[in-house]
Amino acid sequence: MSLEKEIKQRFFKTEQSKLIVNLIYTSNRLRENITARLKENGITMQQYNVLRIVRGAGETGSTTSEIRDRLLDKMSDASRMVDRLVYMNLLQKVRDRQDRRIVFVHLTEKGEKLINQLIQREKVESLAEGMDEKKAQQLNELLDCFRLNLAE
Repeated sequence: MSLEKEIKQRFFKTEQSKLIVNLIYTSNRLRENITARLKENGITMQQYNVLRIVRGAGETGSTTSEIRDRLLDKMSDASRMVDRLVYMNLLQKVRDRQDRRIVFVHLTEKGEKLINQLIQREKVESLAEGMDEKKAQQLNELLDCFRLNLAE
């Protein structure tokens, strides 16, 4: 269904104007779908992102500042989220042996099981299954190009 029909707008002044509205509308719809799928597992989208980052760090773990730098939602409080996930027994904090000021964050067994289940069942990734590989690559390239032109 076209954007015009979905939001009940007859026309846009320019294609660029339509693009901005389309990105916002699509982003919100995607966020709603991801949020619903993750809610079934008792975590938020931001918490999923933290678990995904820590999983990607492997056995070495990740520091809170590294997590903060890699978060998709820059407004999120990484320290608070890590503490919440520790409380939920999905993450654990381990002090560095040489420098006790450094704390690494690792997945617990429960956290690893949850993130692996989410990824294996493709709870989040399956939202894009209607798009073939070539179209997904094209859209990724277009979004990369668009993002490069945004002011920081």
